[in-house]
Amino acid sequence: MQKQSLQLLSMLVLLAIVTAFNYNFFASLGITGVTLLNLLVVVTAAYFCEFFVALITAFLAFLTINYFFTEPRYTFEVAHAESWTSLVCFLIVSTVITSLVKQLKFQSQQALINAQRAEFARTLAERLALANNIDNLLLDTCRVLQKEFNKPFAIAMPQPANSAESKYSYSLSIQSDAVETPDKRLLNWVSENGKAISPYTDYWTESFTQSKQWLLPFNRLPSADPILVVDKVDDEESIETYTAIKSCVDQISQAYQRLINSEKAQLAELATQEEAIQNALLASISHDMRTPLTSILGAATTLQQPNLNAEQTAQLTALIASQSRYLASTTENILSLIRLESHSASPIHMDWQSPEELIGIVMELYKNRGESLNIKVTMSEPELLIKGNVNLLTQALVNLIDNAKQAHAGDEPILIEVSKIDKMVNISVKDRGNGFIQGMDSIAIKKFMTTKAKGFGLGLSIVQAIAKSHGANFTLSNRVGGGACATLSFVAPEVGVVDVQ
Repeated sequence: MQKQSLQLLSMLVLLAIVTAFNYNFFASLGITGVTLLNLLVVVTAAYFCEFFVALITAFLAFLTINYFFTEPRYTFEVAHAESWTSLVCFLIVSTVITSLVKQLKFQSQQALINAQRAEFARTLAERLALANNIDNLLLDTCRVLQKEFNKPFAIAMPQPANSAESKYSYSLSIQSDAVETPDKRLLNWVSENGKAISPYTDYWTESFTQSKQWLLPFNRLPSADPILVVDKVDDEESIETYTAIKSCVDQISQAYQRLINSEKAQLAELATQEEAIQNALLASISHDMRTPLTSILGAATTLQQPNLNAEQTAQLTALIASQSRYLASTTENILSLIRLESHSASPIHMDWQSPEELIGIVMELYKNRGESLNIKVTMSEPELLIKGNVNLLTQALVNLIDNAKQAHAGDEPILIEVSKIDKMVNISVKDRGNGFIQGMDSIAIKKFMTTKAKGFGLGLSIVQAIAKSHGANFTLSNRVGGGACATLSFVAPEVGVVDVQ
């Protein structure tokens, strides 16, 4: 009502100005010029004001022409039929023009709105199609909706409830702007009934109107799916806006369900892979542990026989020792991996370690085990430091060297390189074996996965677990000219911040 009053007042002022102009220059303008100028006022009112205001303006323009400019002047009497014809035609033309201009304006506005909605629909469809993460999907759509409808939007996500009254408790976890938290009873009602709350539904009551919010569920059936919250809704909001938002919710819900199903499929695939890995473990245990045990049992039985010469006894004893070391190494690897995973949340004592000293400790271990190594060590800088646990880092290097020894071929030594690149200290173990299979990287490493004919392949899994506990990167690659390269990368300490413990 206030808007109409302001529009009417503006048109009265404009009409008064035009009438004063016509009155002063009537001798030059004549009745034709006066009529055209008043008609221009009516067109202006029709374009910028509401239809009712435009009609009043047309009628007042008709009266001003009659009173000020039609003979006899300064009276509403009309003396001639010609004057009556002109006045009636002016009134009819003014009314028709007002109606046509309003229709043209409405059609222009609708065309603009349709173009904007089409662009919005295209943008929303692109965002929904490209979304590969549920949180990103919901956040992007909230932002797109806010930009289109100029209102804050939020997503109420279900959380397990602490009370027995309801299975879920909703909270605003994703929002485009500051949004007032809706009444939890309303959110639960929407979830339990799968029905929206707005003035254009049958479920809107006077008690809801205080919230100034619309609640639209992703699912039209009772469910624990998210709920879209539209905040700061005006009392005069049109049903077209509600219908457009509801249509968007349907599209967003489809994309949401697609991502949910995709995540379920990925989890099912991972579960299948884990089951296959466990089955492979059982098969590997059945074969690879029974074989050395059978060899040990056979050698021990043979040793009990009389008349064995010294050479035969030494061969059987060496066989028992070799197979026993293999079983001990395998058992220790399994226990190490279990310890690392079961204590992943426990803090690990770390100190600054020298890669050069760690390699020296590893060499001493092999020497004490009576194993000869053909290894070449190169270091780009002699005083590099990394922070870690000396025992775990030693075990990681031993596992990498053991893998390299089993795969290595030829007379070229196994290469251990220590370098510093881009604020990272890298320790690489390189061999000249067959290299890693295609697609094999640190992400593809699984427990009990192996590319060798014998063994469980636990070594790389243990190294990966140790790297993770140190915040280091573990990468696998193939060397130019053949062979494999396994690299541990640690963040290099900044100059002057090494704390001596």
